[in-house]
Amino acid sequence: MSTVCAVPDVLTGILRSTREKPGTTAVVVGDEALTYREFETAAAALAARLAAAGVRPGQTVLLYLRQSVRTLVGMAAALRLGVAWCVLEPGHPPERIAALLRDVDCAALVLDGADVPAAPRTARELAAGAPRPLAVLEADGPAPDPAASAPPPPPEPVHGALPAYTITTSGSTGEPKAIVVSRDNLAHMVANRVDEPGLTTFSPCRFTWDGSLMLLFLALCSGGTAVLPDHRGLPDPEAAAALVVHRRAARIAAPPSYYRLMLEHLAPARGHLSEVILAGEAFPPSLVAQHRAVLPDTRLRNEYGPTETTVTVLGHPVTGRRPGRPGDPDGSGAAADTGGPVDPAGDVPLGRPTGTTHVHVLDERLVPTPPGTVGELYIGGPQVAQGYAARPAGTARCFVADPFAPEPGARMYRTGDLALVDENGDIRFRGRVDGQLKVRGIRVERHAVESALESHPAVRQAAVLGAPDGHGGTRLVAFWTAAEAALALPGTRELMDLCAERLGGHAVPELLVPVGHMPLAASGKADERALLALLPDTGAAPADGPDGTAGPSGHGWTPLEQAVARLWEKVLQHDDFGPEDSFFSVGGNSRRVVELHLSMQREWPGAVRVGRLFDLDTVPAQAEALSTAATTAPEAPAPAAALTEAEAEAAPAAPADPAPAAAATGPDPAGDDGPGQPDHDRRAGRAAEEQP
Repeated sequence: MSTVCAVPDVLTGILRSTREKPGTTAVVVGDEALTYREFETAAAALAARLAAAGVRPGQTVLLYLRQSVRTLVGMAAALRLGVAWCVLEPGHPPERIAALLRDVDCAALVLDGADVPAAPRTARELAAGAPRPLAVLEADGPAPDPAASAPPPPPEPVHGALPAYTITTSGSTGEPKAIVVSRDNLAHMVANRVDEPGLTTFSPCRFTWDGSLMLLFLALCSGGTAVLPDHRGLPDPEAAAALVVHRRAARIAAPPSYYRLMLEHLAPARGHLSEVILAGEAFPPSLVAQHRAVLPDTRLRNEYGPTETTVTVLGHPVTGRRPGRPGDPDGSGAAADTGGPVDPAGDVPLGRPTGTTHVHVLDERLVPTPPGTVGELYIGGPQVAQGYAARPAGTARCFVADPFAPEPGARMYRTGDLALVDENGDIRFRGRVDGQLKVRGIRVERHAVESALESHPAVRQAAVLGAPDGHGGTRLVAFWTAAEAALALPGTRELMDLCAERLGGHAVPELLVPVGHMPLAASGKADERALLALLPDTGAAPADGPDGTAGPSGHGWTPLEQAVARLWEKVLQHDDFGPEDSFFSVGGNSRRVVELHLSMQREWPGAVRVGRLFDLDTVPAQAEALSTAATTAPEAPAPAAALTEAEAEAAPAAPADPAPAAAATGPDPAGDDGPGQPDHDRRAGRAAEEQP
């Protein structure tokens, strides 16, 4: 494999692992596992089918697949062929897929064998309407038996400047932007991070979030094992923790909110879990003490990086040692920095650059700000992506000339994040320069949500804000005023559906507050402080049902159903739902599922696991589960893939008497249905999964 990249291409690393450890498990997704030999054979077979369909280097393959081993095979096949992959899961809004097909030179669509449709049009219909010819292949095509066939031929050399993957993120108008990341970018990310070869890693993330790629390729390029949940296990933190323990993972990377939910189940991992990396959203300082109580000897690290700079570029050792930079004088690769205490009322630093990345906090003239002075954060180095597909103006605006780089033509990425350099030399986050928020690990353009709400004929004006969620994170809240000519006011569900249809589930406000008039600040803009003061007490019942009966009693609920409906009202802060409504279609998300589960635990301890609430998503279904819980055995997490005989022999022994997990003090809710994935359309997504 030849490349102009100064570091080894990731495919080179995977092929080396295959030669050296063909029988070692390479990937585990849920209860599916492939050895390196099986993984390479399957990837080579799919690459050959893609080539036969006319796919050529530099083009893009859309992996329209539920999270499984087949998704990883598709990624590896793309690497072999020199094409970019783009993962989109069934249930993604068709309009956003169509926009992606317009922007990207997509040559093939890889589907699950059942041709899972995206509501309301099937993926095949989307392919037929694509602006360019699009081959459609099934991921479950015939694959040779690796034991009965010759090793696949080596792939053709691929230039490092070709794209490795395309991943979407929100734009300033709410329309997705396709970020193109090169093979060189990905190779440098891996080279900057590889430290301990052969580790088993775990990421409870969807492949639609680039954070899932870090530990995946670190493992594959060093002879380790990459473990992830499948699409069924993603919403269940308890099952995710069970997979960590069963596979004896040494390193985890996850968003803080999801890790907090896993943490109470991770005490049995004390004997093998050496490091936890948290990224993708703000790090709640209170999580440090909770981590230390459960995993006192496990290093904890905060990391930061926009998608435009290939996963992560800054890191801070919250507990443990700070990894060194290349060229450390002592050659140790580490400096004796233990991270130090964390102020529970303060913030956790983003840290310092990893590897060959360089960062700058600059003023409006692109002059570095003095320490302690806020400026805008810029990122340079070999992980800066190529730009936005088919958006030259947006690329030019955000990817600017790097005056600090020694080589000509270098660029740096303008993050839009405000930051400062503290007295220790660490970067600290201080907000945004625009209207963008990060909610449960996903970027949300609040002005796009306001525009979506104001497109309703009965809405005159809307203001969307980020409000504290009580667990160190942010929730999306919308305030709106009615149009003077409105004959009827829209319900909460109607406005939520409008946002989901126009922008996707990640942009659905958790709370919609009608106001008589929009308070204005001196600038003439909405007075954010005055609006936030209008928020109802999160522990109070909705205003239109103070006794909890206005909503439930109108639907002929049984007493148990009425009790469940009251919990829904408290969590959702409205009662606009009926017996057939999915929790996720009326404002529910993974964080609110956890809140609902905690409320149920207080009333009916141990009756139902949190993961079951993603399937039992109506009031009657949950009530029925509660009514039968007393006569059924406790549910166990889904079975995980079995260890190979060689791995079982090599695995360290479990601790004889693991200490119980400390009680969580206000668990931080999970991100979207598994980190990084819109969840408001979960009902549509589940319906898609059940199609024949």
